Amino acid sequence: MLPRFRSCVWLVGAALLALQLVFLTGPGIEEDEALFVLPFTRGNPSLYEWHAGRFHIPVMSMDYLGGLKSWLYWPVFRLWEPNVWSMRLPACFLSVVTVLLFAHLARRAGGSRVALAAELFLATDAMFVLINVFDMTVTLLLLATVLFLSLLRRFAASGHQPSLGAAFLVAGLALWYKAIFIFPLAGMLVAFLIAYPRAVWRSFTLRNIVVAAVCMLIGAAPLIVFNWERRGATVHASGELPSAPAIEKLVMLQHTLDGRAFEHYMFRSSLSEKVALDGAPADLVLRWYRESHFGPGSALLPALLLSLLALPFLRSSHLFPPLLFSWIAMTTAYGAMFVFRDAGAGPHHTVLLDPAPHFIVAATAAALSERWLGRRNAALVAFCAVVAASNIWLLGRYAHAAHANGFSVYWTDGVKNLAQVIGAQNLPVAVLDWGIHNGLEIESRDTITFVADPAPRENVLYVTHCEGYVILPAAQFPKLLAASGLHKTAARVVADKKGHLVFCLFQLAKD
Repeated sequence: MLPRFRSCVWLVGAALLALQLVFLTGPGIEEDEALFVLPFTRGNPSLYEWHAGRFHIPVMSMDYLGGLKSWLYWPVFRLWEPNVWSMRLPACFLSVVTVLLFAHLARRAGGSRVALAAELFLATDAMFVLINVFDMTVTLLLLATVLFLSLLRRFAASGHQPSLGAAFLVAGLALWYKAIFIFPLAGMLVAFLIAYPRAVWRSFTLRNIVVAAVCMLIGAAPLIVFNWERRGATVHASGELPSAPAIEKLVMLQHTLDGRAFEHYMFRSSLSEKVALDGAPADLVLRWYRESHFGPGSALLPALLLSLLALPFLRSSHLFPPLLFSWIAMTTAYGAMFVFRDAGAGPHHTVLLDPAPHFIVAATAAALSERWLGRRNAALVAFCAVVAASNIWLLGRYAHAAHANGFSVYWTDGVKNLAQVIGAQNLPVAVLDWGIHNGLEIESRDTITFVADPAPRENVLYVTHCEGYVILPAAQFPKLLAASGLHKTAARVVADKKGHLVFCLFQLAKD
C-alpha cells in the first residue's frame, strides 16, 4: 500500500505544478510580490541591513517582513536574472514540497485515504494554486506550518529532541520572515494543548522548554536584533496599521474558502471591468465581490460548514482528535486575525489557515463513511471527485478570464510594454503612483534610472496610471506642478495586452 500511496502523492504534486505553470506568465509583476527582489537591484537598499565588508545583507524589507526569501533566492539570482520565471517557478516548487509533506503528515494523522483526499483538495484549491505562483509572502509560511507540524509529530512519536528544536527553529524563521505567522503558530499551540493535553504535559519538561525556546530565538534572531536596534519597530508598526471592518474580513474569509478571492483583485471578471479604487476599504471589497462571473466557487466551503455540523457525531471516531486539533488551530488563528486591526482583510492572510480546511473536509468525509458505510471507498471517492472537480472548474474560470479579459491594474501585464517604451526614452523616470516601480524595474532588467524626488522639473519622464486605474497617487504633485510654471508635454499612453489604457507618461516644459 505504501508504494502505491507514494506514487499517488507524487502524481498529485506533479498535477499541482502543471496547474501552476498554466498561470505563471500571465499576470505582470505586482509591487509587493517583488519586494524580495529589490536588494538585488540598483539603489534599493533594504529597510535594515547587515554589512560585511562590501556586502550588504538584507535583514528586513519592512518593519514586519524579513529578508529570508531574499536569502533563499540569492543563489537563484546569481544564475538567473530576476524575471517572472526566476521569481515564480521556485515558489511553485516550494508549494509542491508543501503538499508532499502535508500528505505524509495527514497519513500519520488519519490514514492513507484521508491523506490522499486532503492532498487532492489542497493541490486543486484555486487559492492555494494561484497564491503559490504569485507568492504574496505566504509560500514560505505555508511550508513552515507543515514543517512545524511534521517535526513535532516526529518528536511526539519518538521523543527525538532535535526534531523539537528543528520545529521551533522553523517557527522562529517564519516569524522573522513575516510577523503574521504568530497567528497560525498560536493557533497550533493552543490546539495541541486542547486536543492532546496528555502528550503536551508529558513533554513539558525544563529541558524541552529550553530547547524549544533557544531554537525559536535563534530562528527569530534577525527580527529580535532589528527590534532591539530600532526600539520595537515591528510592534510600533503593527500598532499603526489601520483597522479593517468585520464585514470586510468575513467577505475575504468566504472568498478565500470558496476560491474566488482573486476575481476582480487579480483577474478581470469581464473585459470592460474597472474595479473601484477610491473609497473606504470595506466598501471597495463589497463592491468588488457584489458581482461574480466565476459561479458558486469551490465546494470546499459548503463541505467545511457541513463538517462543522458533523463534528459532534464523530467523538467516537479515531479521527476525532486530529479533527479537533484542526478546528481549534484554524478558529484560534482566524479569531486572532479577526480582532487584530487589518489582519485577515486580504487573501494572503486568510490563506494561512491552510491546510486545516482541506484536512477537516477529508477526515470528516472518511469518518462519516466509516460510521455509516463501513469503509466503503466508492462514496468517499465520489465525494472527493465532486470537491476536486469544483476546484478544477474554478481554475478553468480563472484561466478563461486570463485569456479573455486580462488582469487588474495591480497585476497588469502592461508593465512589460511600459518597460519597452520607457527604455527607448533614455530619460530618468519619476513614478507618481503606487504599483508601478518594482515591476517596471524588474521588467527593464534594472536599466532604468529612477529619481526619488517626483518634484516637477524638465528632462524627467513621469509615469502614472491613467484615469480609472490610479491607486495611491503622489498627492502633492498637482499643487507643485501648478506652482512650477511648467506644463505637460510629450504625453502618451501604454496599454496592456488586451488594449486597456493603463499607463500615462508625460514630460514637463516651461510655459
